[in-house]
Amino acid sequence: MGNTLGVGVGLGVGLSVGAAALIQAAAAPNIEPVKRSSEAHSNRVVTPQHQHNTEEDIDESSAERLRDAMSYTKDNPMLIQVPVLGTAKTFWRLSDKATRISRKLASILRSQHSVGKYLTAPLKVSNVWIGSTGSVKLRGVSFTSWGFSIHRVRDDYKRLYRFLILLIGISGGDVTKLPPDYKEFLVLLRSDNLTMEDEFLIVNNAALLPMENRTEVFLMLHDRIVNYLGRKSPTKRKRILSKLPYKKNWLDTAKANVKINQWVVDVRNEYRRSPLDLLRLNRNVRCHMHEYSNDDFEETLYYEWPELLMVMEKMLYLEGELRGTSIQNKFG
Repeated sequence: MGNTLGVGVGLGVGLSVGAAALIQAAAAPNIEPVKRSSEAHSNRVVTPQHQHNTEEDIDESSAERLRDAMSYTKDNPMLIQVPVLGTAKTFWRLSDKATRISRKLASILRSQHSVGKYLTAPLKVSNVWIGSTGSVKLRGVSFTSWGFSIHRVRDDYKRLYRFLILLIGISGGDVTKLPPDYKEFLVLLRSDNLTMEDEFLIVNNAALLPMENRTEVFLMLHDRIVNYLGRKSPTKRKRILSKLPYKKNWLDTAKANVKINQWVVDVRNEYRRSPLDLLRLNRNVRCHMHEYSNDDFEETLYYEWPELLMVMEKMLYLEGELRGTSIQNKFG
């Protein structure tokens, strides 16, 4: 196997404690103060709720207005409720702004880790500033190289976990309603077995994809598993297929949804209850859904099989095949 990720394929630990306890835990630091002999300090600490960039901040996002994370998330809910086509149901998912913020913060940490630095203290809401286009900047934080180790890397991601839970709560979200793939992302952040190699999976996690890009990523991973590995490594393909979820009930789920069922009935090649046919149905729906004017159909597929894309990605990672895709370019 290509990697040794310290989290199981399923949801594993989950988020069993209540929202209030998680939000309270998010504010509590768990790392002792560290020596600051080689710290990289940010330019300055800002206290107002709105800020315009100064010359020292100029980059491609310099024209946009920055807001502190608290005021931004209060106006931009991180958890949103959306309808499920083909049913009378609704479900909760992360907004694209929320997943973008999550990825940007993880990317900042990964960038610092790559040069041997880590946070000297937990992130606070006042440290994080968010632009109108989704850019994220840190203010009033320090990174240090003193005593850098994998344990410090793990501590940083545990701090990020607590911060994201806090931010979701501030925005009015209920953490018990988080979708399964984002819960798994949070479990990964808390892993005691995390390696620096695993940072690739953190920042390129399927749970953080914009909704409009999920179709393209599914088709890309499907091709890698079914076609590429079918030719190059049938053994890897077989292992990945054996780990896909929904083995027993995916076809029943498809038939129960009025919209999805139109791809199941009266087909030339009848679907069987196999992992390969689960992928085949999902591929067929995604390849043709625009013919039926169902531009929001990706949300429905996400609701019905929320762990499918997540497990496809994770298994490709564990088999050492994820880097062979262009997953890192699919986040907008």
